[in-house]
Amino acid sequence: MLRADVNQAILDLYERPSYLEIGVFDGNTFNAVRAARKVAVDIAFSCDLAAERVAVAGQDVHFHECSSDDYFAHIIGNDCFDVIFIDGLHTFDQTLRDLLNAIGHLREGGTIVIDDVLPPSYAASLPSQRDSNAFRAARGIRNVDWMGDVYRVIFFLRDYLPGFSFATLVENHGETVLWRQTRAVDAATRPVEQISRLGFADCQLHREAFNIRPFGDIMDLLRARRR
Repeated sequence: MLRADVNQAILDLYERPSYLEIGVFDGNTFNAVRAARKVAVDIAFSCDLAAERVAVAGQDVHFHECSSDDYFAHIIGNDCFDVIFIDGLHTFDQTLRDLLNAIGHLREGGTIVIDDVLPPSYAASLPSQRDSNAFRAARGIRNVDWMGDVYRVIFFLRDYLPGFSFATLVENHGETVLWRQTRAVDAATRPVEQISRLGFADCQLHREAFNIRPFGDIMDLLRARRR
């Protein structure tokens, strides 16, 4: 499933939804979704913002060319959103900061989607894109996927945020959907320092941690909590 299809299905659960996208790049996902209000944040947009505004005419759309840290610290104010899509810098540290900041600006009944949580290869899982590129070049690997160590955020979410339930789509490269709903947490949680050192093998050997499910099942869970 395309990112935009996933996000739009979730947005359609809300009346006049407000949408925040962290990490917009060329705007393909951002422009494809429809919402009453849309906010785009990227440190360097790879698109013509004037053209993008025309493409989304008729919607309340805002672009902020800055880091997500600056946006949350200095721009967002008291603004809150129904759906927040996190697809910024693909590192554990940055994605965790984006997630924790997003939680503080999520409306009651809101949903967060985290992209790139299931790297398909060792090269794709390296936290440094430069190292990922160098490894692929050395091994003659043509695939250019880079997801970094975002997968570590899911282990943090599982162990340290019991107020949120979550599930990861089986239909694509790895998007995790989370929503406010208390769940049980294993008493034997990992220290955060240990989570920060988990590698690609841990991601593959402990796939149960991601709660991988069909998107239809995830949507049923989201609908049920809104009844």
